[in-house]
Amino acid sequence: MTASSSNARNRLQVARVFVKGNVNNCDFNVLAKERTCWKLTNPSKRFWNCNNSLTRLRKCDYFKWKDVALEDGYYKNLIYSMKRQLDSKEDLGVIKNLRTKNVDLEFLLSKEKSLLESMEKGMCDSKKSIRMYKLLVVVLVFGYVCFVLS
Repeated sequence: MTASSSNARNRLQVARVFVKGNVNNCDFNVLAKERTCWKLTNPSKRFWNCNNSLTRLRKCDYFKWKDVALEDGYYKNLIYSMKRQLDSKEDLGVIKNLRTKNVDLEFLLSKEKSLLESMEKGMCDSKKSIRMYKLLVVVLVFGYVCFVLS
């Protein structure tokens, strides 16, 4: 038995179906999963397919429509366009969250840069102090040697 759609990519070979109540199983007795199609050809149309059909193994091609197809026309296009608008709003929400995270990260980066600059300044001051102490030690040793030799 085969199930086909208006889109060639949606055509799948359908295996035998074992139905237990509202649960569909394929030939391999794997529980079929209910999914929703959001392609232009079948927006919001629900279908069953094997959990293994979307894996790399793809050892089962069980597929069965749950809902009847919508006729081409106003409602089909309306459902599809509403889904696209919803997706774009979700994308905008994701983008807004990413921008907020970006601002937070830039703030943390500026804090880290200022901390690094202050540490580098402190290190330069420490190097100057060490040079002064070395010079003082040299002057004291030279003065001691001059005092002892005189």
